[in-house]
Amino acid sequence: MNVKNYVKDHGMFLIIWALQAGIVESILWMFHAKLPVQIFVFVVQGIAVFGILFYDFSRKKTFYRDMEERLNTLEEKYFLLEMLKRPEFLEGELFYDTMVQMEKSMNDEIYRQIRKNNEFKQYIETWVHEIKLPIASMRLLLKDYRGGSARTLKEQLARTESYVEQVLYYLRSQVPEKDYVIQEYSLRRITDRVIGENKDSLIGNHVRIFQETEDLCVLTDEKWLGFLVGQIFSNAVKYRKGENPCIRLWSEVGDGPVRLHIRDNGIGIPTEDLPRVFEKSFTGKNGRTGQASTGIGLYLCKELAERLGHKIEVFSGEGEYTEVVLSFEKGGHVNF
Repeated sequence: MNVKNYVKDHGMFLIIWALQAGIVESILWMFHAKLPVQIFVFVVQGIAVFGILFYDFSRKKTFYRDMEERLNTLEEKYFLLEMLKRPEFLEGELFYDTMVQMEKSMNDEIYRQIRKNNEFKQYIETWVHEIKLPIASMRLLLKDYRGGSARTLKEQLARTESYVEQVLYYLRSQVPEKDYVIQEYSLRRITDRVIGENKDSLIGNHVRIFQETEDLCVLTDEKWLGFLVGQIFSNAVKYRKGENPCIRLWSEVGDGPVRLHIRDNGIGIPTEDLPRVFEKSFTGKNGRTGQASTGIGLYLCKELAERLGHKIEVFSGEGEYTEVVLSFEKGGHVNF
């Protein structure tokens, strides 16, 4: 708020004052008032009106300047009203009271939406846990079956379970509550377990595994990390080459963090897509040319890794390989 804008806003008021001042001076002239009296009356009127405007401008400027400064410094702009004092001029009071009512209405609507979202998330999470029961039952029924058809069914069942888990972990990645416990775990044991859980998919697609992970202790959550590594395996199988597909796992430890490398010899990621692989719903060139993709897998990996305090990086050579590197804080020396 500045003087120019204020004068422009009060232009009609000044025009009306100028007209009434002209009328008063005309009346004084008609009654043959002396010139000093006319000048004195005009000056008094001018001082009065400009004094009123100056006072009005000063208190309004203080309020609006304070509002603007606070708005520019606040990161969460919606907290502005909490930082302002109720003004003492009528327009400001009306503006402030209106904003209070709007904020209350907005907060009520936000709380309604949060409650609806939480109810929906709770329903989906309940559904995920319930759908796991028939999946587990089907897995038990297929356990004693052998042959190509049985392995294909087991692979498809494993894919279904992976998608169900993806929904569950997506929900967990969107809420602030912690659903994980950071402890010391054997990196070798976790990767062995993930390999075992994905054996039907790996065997069915003729993907060889080279497990060279050392028995190192890292600070992580076993279930979350297992899901994360499983998503990487799923991508490696999905984007495998037709001949001799393989996945190699190895660990690296030095003065810095422990690193787990997961490298496949698949079709790789185009160079232009690499900077965006962790974006939500980004499918890239491979996802648009034959391979069905939701663009959620690596996004979830990034979200979960950050929540666990890990670092995740992706390197690739198109048509040659894709390598995912996970970095962990080292735990103590533990014999597993």
